[in-house]
Amino acid sequence: MTLPVIKNASQGTKLLTFTLLLIFGLIFSNVLGVLVVIMNGYDITNVKNLQIMQILSQVVGIMMPAVVYAILVKEKPLNYLGFNKIQAWSLLGIVAIFAVVPFLSMVTEWNNGIVFPESMRAIEERLRTSQEKQEEIIKMFISQGSLFSSLLIVAVLAAVCEDLLFRSVIQNALIKLCKNAHVAIIVTAIIFSAFHMDFFGFFPRAILGVMLGYMFWMSGSIIPSMLMHFFNNSTIVVLYYLNTRGFIDIDIDNFGNTNSVLLILLSLIATVAIFIICNRFRLKNDN
Repeated sequence: MTLPVIKNASQGTKLLTFTLLLIFGLIFSNVLGVLVVIMNGYDITNVKNLQIMQILSQVVGIMMPAVVYAILVKEKPLNYLGFNKIQAWSLLGIVAIFAVVPFLSMVTEWNNGIVFPESMRAIEERLRTSQEKQEEIIKMFISQGSLFSSLLIVAVLAAVCEDLLFRSVIQNALIKLCKNAHVAIIVTAIIFSAFHMDFFGFFPRAILGVMLGYMFWMSGSIIPSMLMHFFNNSTIVVLYYLNTRGFIDIDIDNFGNTNSVLLILLSLIATVAIFIICNRFRLKNDN
């Protein structure tokens, strides 16, 4: 067998292959997670068990399908996945991650405050319960684990694995399908946010997805997007870790919130300006 196996296959065949790889990865990672729990005393609340399950979910369920797909369809899978030279200007994306905090916090507060109609109240309660469970697991990782393990699971693996799947594979495929990068980036961001199954965090996560998607598209490298994703997640991890250890005393859940409309507008303007500057660098490089 010579790689890539399905380089010249139809788009339908490639889509089917990727879908099957993703389904297999998600199922296999869950099976492995169950085996881990069984081998460690059936204790699903044990932090080490949860950490291993999360690592399996990220690596086997998310990253593996993306990497295997790239190997099957491309002669240079690393280039296809976006492991290309970093443009210095693309690191401005890290600045954008911090610049957007006041605006994103406002969106988060609005999203979290959405109230369903009375007829859908039961659905709202289930969604909020699911959100609370996800947050409890993340907080458990950080409060009971080491800073290293927390950063590895919540920041490093999330950034690497999720960006390879959503930006490198799905976004690239949608750009070819839609023939419009902007539509592809927005659709990918929606899929990225929906994948996390957190309705009350959907909109801020989708905005983050748009930022990561545009940086990948403009720079041609997945690394700046991964760094942006890493700094976004690691900031919360470090703050929560320091808070639980008594080094600082701040309200993590309301971190970045402000009542200043001016500050929120400046946050949005600064973020958009950074991406406009990056796009001008992209156009200059293309010429």
